[in-house]
Amino acid sequence: MLFSYRLYIVILCYTLLILVVAGAGIALIVTQTGIIIGCMLVASSFFIIGALVKRLNKFNAKIRFFFDAVNDKENMIQFNEHSTDKDLNALGHSLNRVNELLATAKSESRKQERFYYSLLEEVPDGVLAWNIEERIIIANTAALQLLGLEQLTFLRQLKQQYPEIKDFLIHGNIQSSILLQSTVKRQLSLSLNRMKLESEVITLLAIKDISNELSEKESESWSKLTRVLTHEIMNTIAPIVSLSQTLSSRPEADEKLVRGLNVIRDQSERLMEFTESYRHLSYMPEPIKKTFSLTTLLHNLGILLQSDFETAKIRFTLHSTPSDISISGDEKQLSQVFLNLLKNSIQALEGHNDGKIGIDLVQSNKLCVYITDNGNGIPIELQEKIFVPFFTTKTEGMGVGLTLCRQIIKRHGGDFYLQESRKGKTVFAIEWQIVP
Repeated sequence: MLFSYRLYIVILCYTLLILVVAGAGIALIVTQTGIIIGCMLVASSFFIIGALVKRLNKFNAKIRFFFDAVNDKENMIQFNEHSTDKDLNALGHSLNRVNELLATAKSESRKQERFYYSLLEEVPDGVLAWNIEERIIIANTAALQLLGLEQLTFLRQLKQQYPEIKDFLIHGNIQSSILLQSTVKRQLSLSLNRMKLESEVITLLAIKDISNELSEKESESWSKLTRVLTHEIMNTIAPIVSLSQTLSSRPEADEKLVRGLNVIRDQSERLMEFTESYRHLSYMPEPIKKTFSLTTLLHNLGILLQSDFETAKIRFTLHSTPSDISISGDEKQLSQVFLNLLKNSIQALEGHNDGKIGIDLVQSNKLCVYITDNGNGIPIELQEKIFVPFFTTKTEGMGVGLTLCRQIIKRHGGDFYLQESRKGKTVFAIEWQIVP
């Protein structure tokens, strides 16, 4: 207010002076009482006008420089407030004050932006956002991890990685969703939404890992099915075993009949034993948890299987970072899991003279256990089936092992999956989230 008041006074004074000088000069010329002096006064009025314009240009130049700085988002400039011109000092003070307010607003905006971005980083689900030019403006860490990408700048990178997303983005309506199999072996649910911020349209893609939900539902379905099958089969076979045993013990039965009844009984008992093995899938005991050294457990398993490794010419290695890692769980159940996985790796290396089995434990924000072998790998068409109960590629086996391992790990709050399998490298991964 002070600056504008002083500027008004200055302009008014200059205007009055111009009017007085020019008017006096014109009056002298018109009345012909002092033509020379009148011409000098008129000329002086032009010099005064030039001085006023020059002075106003100084103000305009400073204001224009200020707005250019604002347009370039430059808030570090400072205007001189200690010159000999008090009016320019007042203008500089006002501009510096406005600049400080803009810098404060910008700082608050950045602080709020960092807060929302940090909030997005804490969200377990993935969030992607892009503008009309398909440039990614938001991509939290969860989204990159779930999609198996290190960085994402443009939407075309996502379309190249997942071609099926292209049609979804073209034809998908607001709130529509699809299921996607990611490159990191995760079942993802994608939800699309669009929003308008002033004149800009922003597209949002929410990414949720539903692998655990599907796995739990699948395990529950298999458990129910197994429970029904074992119950019905056991109820059907038990009378057959009892009846065949009773008939074969009767004195009037001939030798041929007895042999036939014994065969029926033996086969029925074998079927009962086979069925009994599947009870573990539906009647697994709850883990009795206590804290123990997982590193020591795996080291002891390596010693237990040392003779098997030597016989199969397999080199076994165990790496733990840090050197000793402890976990809360049922030691017996987890020991059975790792023993089963190691035996599977030994079988996968049959016929290899340079077999290698490695276990790597890594603990940071989560605990990861990687079991790796350099066998022939699991064919791609079979990788989705290996956790299905009763499925097996072995000539001897009932297809319970991996399913049982996954259920035990799930009951311990972890995740068990096939991370990678190709010729020369197969990796099974077990993960536990570290609860602070």
